[in-house]
Amino acid sequence: MKKAYLKNLIITTVVFATIVATPPVVANAVWNKDSQNNWTWTENEVTSVGWKKINDKWYYFNKEGTMRTGWLKDTNNKWYYLSENGEMKTGWLKDDDERWYYLSDDGTMKIGWFKAANDNWYYLSSNGVMKTGWLKDNDGNWYHLSEDGSMDMGWLNKNGVYYYLGFNGCMVTGNISIDGIIYDFSDNGALIEEKDNSEEKDNNEEKDDNEEKDDNEEKDDNNELEKCTGYVITESSPLNVREDALISAKIVGKLLKGTKITVIGKEVNGFYKVSGNGLEGWASSKWISFTKPNEIIPPIEKPDENSNISEFKMRSTAPELNDRDYYSDDNIFYKARLSPPFFNNGNIIVGNCTWYAWGRIWEITGKPPIDAGFIGNGYEWWEANKNSGKYKYGTTPRVGALAVWQSSLPKSGGFGHVAVVEKIENSRVYISESAWHGVLFKYREIYNVDYLYGYIYIDEPNY
Repeated sequence: MKKAYLKNLIITTVVFATIVATPPVVANAVWNKDSQNNWTWTENEVTSVGWKKINDKWYYFNKEGTMRTGWLKDTNNKWYYLSENGEMKTGWLKDDDERWYYLSDDGTMKIGWFKAANDNWYYLSSNGVMKTGWLKDNDGNWYHLSEDGSMDMGWLNKNGVYYYLGFNGCMVTGNISIDGIIYDFSDNGALIEEKDNSEEKDNNEEKDDNEEKDDNEEKDDNNELEKCTGYVITESSPLNVREDALISAKIVGKLLKGTKITVIGKEVNGFYKVSGNGLEGWASSKWISFTKPNEIIPPIEKPDENSNISEFKMRSTAPELNDRDYYSDDNIFYKARLSPPFFNNGNIIVGNCTWYAWGRIWEITGKPPIDAGFIGNGYEWWEANKNSGKYKYGTTPRVGALAVWQSSLPKSGGFGHVAVVEKIENSRVYISESAWHGVLFKYREIYNVDYLYGYIYIDEPNY
């Protein structure tokens, strides 16, 4: 709930059609340095806290307003690195101990397998350090990472001992045909011998059409060696399986994050042929890992195929100041200074239901709700969603749904209210919310449902 001028103020300060908005003109914005060499950033006499974008660079300020440097861990257990001048780093990072890390475009530290822009695969430990040398995954598969961290494939000469690493990096053992020659590898992957198959080649020349057919079947059997176990590692949505190795090909099904699959053959046009859960088709190689990540949790139940939520985590406490979903200019209500810790008419803004709900939707789905029309007062979000057609809606409460109240809600000042359903237990619905008239955060049972429009199902986007 908020003052009546909020909608117009947000519209004038945010280019809502895109996530990247033109920064508002700041009348007075300066860096300040205290006697202990601590830096702060002040705009219009308000000291910034939390994440702040300044001249296209991200900075983080603690609750006292002091600029942070070095490693920073947020409330979602994600790590960031801020340089000596406070700028959030992205890309490869080398520390003083010669250890390498990789920071995503959003600044978060990568862990586990990831494919870099150079199409090479790298593995980063649970503390983010890039690994080199031999690596064994949870399924007992061995890989080798070169001195620069990139995953090796093909022949590997290690101290005079030869190994062979498949197209997916897995070290092979036993008998395998490579370029038409059969090799024998020990259980630890070392090459034992190359088998002489010249006599077999002579015999092949004498085979008739039927024998040639049998030979082709044997080759098909050899192709079985090109199959390997993989895992779906999507971030927030199921992985699409298509009829062909084309982004335009028809979707024949979906695989949930963490699903164990079989990868068949080599990568084609950025796709792998996969099978799993009764499906067979082509899926983007970007979202397939050949090592089971430590963070993967096998799915318990299958969500709707249009689900926008991969794993719901209930919130029962207020977000921290270093949570970018709430305290950064990417949250349009924070950007418009209609949220804590800013001031309105000389009074500090303690809470705002639309600011909190906007950030919570972002936190749940992993995507800012920039195309749903959620820019006005709380009650306006219901019609805004219907007009935009972004999400499905109804009158049945669901975990993760957005509850929207009418403008006639008592004590709402005619601005309605929005909150998020966090839990349903024994037919009782529990919500998290913030309020313009003095509540930063509250987790409680839902109330005044007689004034409720209904629920917007943010896990069911229409597009």
